[in-house]
Amino acid sequence: MLTDNSMIFNFAGTPGVPLVWVIEQDCLYDLPLSQEHASIFLDSEECIDISEEYPDHDGITVRFIKNGETLEELQTTEYFGSILLSNPTVLNLKDYPYGRYVESPHASFDGEKFIITNRDVTGFMP
Repeated sequence: MLTDNSMIFNFAGTPGVPLVWVIEQDCLYDLPLSQEHASIFLDSEECIDISEEYPDHDGITVRFIKNGETLEELQTTEYFGSILLSNPTVLNLKDYPYGRYVESPHASFDGEKFIITNRDVTGFMP
């Protein structure tokens, strides 16, 4: 079982994977993760709420599923859990222009690049 704390990325020689969760073009949450943890979010086909199985957890517990098999379970906050249960688009920030400047919720995604809303990135390297 993963928790928010167990997913904290600490660089130990292997680069992390910066992910962002997007709903209707709005960047709602971003997080650097290990390659192993990032693959759970990128590879899962379904995320279901299993909070009733963990009544002592003050938040949401979700299960990630791929091909009918459980990939992992995560105990997280109400905020992040709600995002995960809303079928967001999960993107690797390295794969798109201006991804390096994303600080959720101060960015949006137009399908090709990130638009940074809390500062001017004109002249910055995409």
